Amino acid sequence: MKKLAVTMQMSLGLLAGTLMSLATLTGCGQATAPQQAVSAGWGYIDTTGNVAIPPQFEAAMPFSQDRAGVLKGGRWGFIDKKGTFVIPAQYNTVESFSEGRAAVQVGDKWGFIDLNGRMAVQPNWENTQPFSDGCAPVRYNKQWGYVGKEGETIMPANAMNVKPMTEGRGAVQMMYDAKWNPWGFVNDKGEVVIKQQYASVVPFKNGIAEVKDEKGKTGLLDRDGVIIYKDETELPSLYHDGLAITSNRGKQGFADSKGNIVIPTEYDQVENFTEGIAMVRQDLRWGYVNSKGEVVAKMQYDKATPFKEGLAAVKLAGGRWGYLNTKGKLAIEPIYDEAQPFSEGLAAVKQEQAK
Repeated sequence: MKKLAVTMQMSLGLLAGTLMSLATLTGCGQATAPQQAVSAGWGYIDTTGNVAIPPQFEAAMPFSQDRAGVLKGGRWGFIDKKGTFVIPAQYNTVESFSEGRAAVQVGDKWGFIDLNGRMAVQPNWENTQPFSDGCAPVRYNKQWGYVGKEGETIMPANAMNVKPMTEGRGAVQMMYDAKWNPWGFVNDKGEVVIKQQYASVVPFKNGIAEVKDEKGKTGLLDRDGVIIYKDETELPSLYHDGLAITSNRGKQGFADSKGNIVIPTEYDQVENFTEGIAMVRQDLRWGYVNSKGEVVAKMQYDKATPFKEGLAAVKLAGGRWGYLNTKGKLAIEPIYDEAQPFSEGLAAVKQEQAK
């Protein structure tokens, strides 16, 4: 599992035109939140579009547990919601906080710090994944295991792959031979509770895990490993807001828990529902639909993100990012070169120069 880079790069520049032309472009026909002048780099705005932390960083991450990772002078540290460094910029790379721990890279190794910057898990690991259910996946000598919040061993690093622990179950892939490397599940003590027998698995959610066997047959497991649903064909993904993504002849839509098609399989790509709204794509353009299949925002955006805290970042054809509200109306003017979803009331945004 390769750790994703936290630094993002996109095209730069400023959007020309008036509010009226923006309203025409987006089809929303209403005024958007006025923007304060900003300078080069990454900063943070609040949900009204006002600058909360002035742009000053080379890169920025979403807030998590009142901390956000930012890049300053080529090093990563963490700031609070006032923009003050609470953990100095001293690391090669960082990940967001989860359960009071954040992965940090020191040299070529990874460890975990606590909210005060104390090194709680020493940087002895080749790679890590976030804490979940009190455990974090860690890799040593190209093998994966789990550690606790102070670095104690939950499961030795002896697996090909692992996934974050959810609901007291962690998916573990073991090597049997060159052709067959099955997945199973361990508990939060590292004990095998569902033996390795599946070609692929999706972690537990609401007491259910999705699995696929060696022959490609799919099913749903309970926490004891009992098959509670089995299907000879393709199984929908697990449910979000009561609906699951389903596919038919290369197109996607949504089905309910009884298998009824609620939103027709007519889209090139869909994403799971968040806050009652799902991203959908047709002909390289993104839009949004609600759980009844009604269009919330027309498919006209080059890029889009899921709704978080009532707002979704979208990239217009002109190349700039703004934010829609849950009615599909432009709520924050599209003047940004890059924009991230809101988290804990703030969103990281980037502009090249002062407006």
